[in-house]
Amino acid sequence: MIYFAKSVLASGSQPTVQEHLEKVSSLASRFGEDLSMKEEAALAGLFHDFGKYSLQFQRVLSGDAFHVDHALPGAVFLSKCWKRNGIIHKRGKHIIEAIAGHHDGLRNFMWIASETPAPGKISAITGNEEYLTAQEAFLTDFPAFRFSVIPDQHISPKEKIASMLYTRMLFSCLVDADYCISASDENENYIEHTTNEHFDPKALLERLNVYRNTIRACSKANSMLNSVRDAFYIQCGNSGEQNEEGLFTLTGPTGIGKTLALMHFSLRHCIKWNKKRIIVVLPFLSLTEQTVKEYSNIVDTILEDTSQVEWSDQAKEYSARWSTPIIVTTSVKFFESLFANQPTSCRKLHHIANSVILFDEAQSLPNELLHCTLQTVDELCRRYHVTMVFSTATQPDYRTILSQWHPREIYPDNAPLFKKLKRVNVRWQLKEDTPLYSIAQEMSKRNSVCTIVNLRKHARELFESLIALSSEDDCFFLTTDLCAEHRSQQIQTIKERLIAGLPCRVVATQCIEAGVDMDFDVMYRALAPLEAIVQAAGRCNRNGRLLQGGEVIVFTPASKGKLYPDNWYMQGAGVVAQMYAENGEIDISDPSVIQIYYQHLFRNQKDKQELTEAIEEQDYARTSKEYCLIESKGVQVIVPYGQTAQNYEQIRNQLLVKGITSKQMREFAPYTVSCALPQDLINSFAESIPLVSRNKFKKADINSGYYVLRPQFQQNYSLHMGLQPLGSTVNQFLL
Repeated sequence: MIYFAKSVLASGSQPTVQEHLEKVSSLASRFGEDLSMKEEAALAGLFHDFGKYSLQFQRVLSGDAFHVDHALPGAVFLSKCWKRNGIIHKRGKHIIEAIAGHHDGLRNFMWIASETPAPGKISAITGNEEYLTAQEAFLTDFPAFRFSVIPDQHISPKEKIASMLYTRMLFSCLVDADYCISASDENENYIEHTTNEHFDPKALLERLNVYRNTIRACSKANSMLNSVRDAFYIQCGNSGEQNEEGLFTLTGPTGIGKTLALMHFSLRHCIKWNKKRIIVVLPFLSLTEQTVKEYSNIVDTILEDTSQVEWSDQAKEYSARWSTPIIVTTSVKFFESLFANQPTSCRKLHHIANSVILFDEAQSLPNELLHCTLQTVDELCRRYHVTMVFSTATQPDYRTILSQWHPREIYPDNAPLFKKLKRVNVRWQLKEDTPLYSIAQEMSKRNSVCTIVNLRKHARELFESLIALSSEDDCFFLTTDLCAEHRSQQIQTIKERLIAGLPCRVVATQCIEAGVDMDFDVMYRALAPLEAIVQAAGRCNRNGRLLQGGEVIVFTPASKGKLYPDNWYMQGAGVVAQMYAENGEIDISDPSVIQIYYQHLFRNQKDKQELTEAIEEQDYARTSKEYCLIESKGVQVIVPYGQTAQNYEQIRNQLLVKGITSKQMREFAPYTVSCALPQDLINSFAESIPLVSRNKFKKADINSGYYVLRPQFQQNYSLHMGLQPLGSTVNQFLL
């Protein structure tokens, strides 16, 4: 009997199981080379579709059977072959997990051992007789194969996090190979079309140096600042050549030019140590947009892999595979993929091996995910030939979280940098609480001033007081009450006014603390974690214009109710308050002070219990669910601004009737505001948009998570303050 792997192709041919397994095994083996798992990947590829050696699966191809799990039988069969004294060899376990999950996702090994098919499916092979028939068919196609042999060329990891990552990497090799071979059956040029291996770091280094010299020549910063930036840039490049692959930190004050210095390090490191690609990981979309814009002056083709990008067909394939030399992505995409269980999320992981990864704003990792994240990063560097850089002005001392955390600092003697680039004088106004109205009064007397508060309700209260004391045309409001496009326009206007020396008074939340290049004379900052205070200070006298230094005032708002968006933020602010009470002053330009702060903050810090339990049980699906960098921030309300303002009513009616697609979600992303209010309050001013079903025969689903304003509330989106509260009840929920 001839066993087929697929239905008849458009060309008229029909791949056999033998042909498919040979091709997938060969390609998976090639993908596994950089991960030192070439033999295991080859074996996973050879057995991933073992279940297709069955009458049940052949009935699927003829349209006589449905919902058949053909992935499980290969895993079950190998587990029977490799069981010794009732125990599966640990190396075989990774292969078995990868095979079982290659369609429906990685599963707990005990689930595989129980021979339970994926939910809603039946197994393609059941019973000893059917397994013997499949074995005979396999041996007919591969007569030289020996079932008892398990690849054991390298030592597999013992720790559970490392073991799960090992399986995901092997899984990635298998899934990508399977997808590529299947696509190549229809398009023989698929792999070539979706792989960009043209990486010339030497040419890029030349372009980087030319671009930086141009920036240097046009700089309006003072000569001392420019000379310090030059030294920093040179040292980072030298370090890239001098240090072998591994884990690094780059600690430097805000405004020293880390973006270009990181690329200098990376390119010289790639040249010296033959790295395949550079992956830039950033915590915020605003930072990815800004970084892509900056690096586009050097690199012609950058893969921007974020949720808001509309890709071409080729770029979509690149984003699925990460098979390009320069990638800019988000923390969510990068780190959550390392803990994922689905084929689409894990497919790209093997391309991380032998890469340089630049993680900027390294202090942004959520506290409840720190231990498992750091352990995974450490494993990437130890086993998969990754060089990873944690870059920030406020470098966390992660040794308190993970004892084996021993990165090398790219610029070891960084303390003098902070002293030389000290551009602000900090006044700690913490002995008594300060009414927001008093801050508004002080702001009204300044021409170049910004106040950053922790909650949107504080921002609204402060801004309303400020515009009562100042000209409304001179005052600006920057919070997530404004849609992204509105914030971008406001930021551009603010920058232009600051450069022109026009009066500019800004009230903002922490949404402007990263990736927003502004330069105020005076900065007020509500008490916050130390890293947030340092970030705010970096927006004051940024270019060293004021010889006596800018002025930063840290205060505690006199306000009832919550002062912080969450408990971790409150804990960080509490550590700052404690350090101030003990010492009287806090020198934010001293890295040793920042280190002490983090040692206090991380003391007794553990990952969240649900995640720890999932990893302990090696439950891939549950781990993926629990490892979440950004918790849901409520629903998305499409607002009338910019392109949506003129025909908002038409957009509204069309979406309510026809529903919203994934493509439209990306299109409307710049014009949405996140709203984390109780559902009854949301329903009072907005209407839910149904989600267009992928199944054309089904009606639109209900829970898209997107809303439009009701007609009578459309005027509640203000050009000054964005989406406004709809009554006093709403204000208590605003964070």
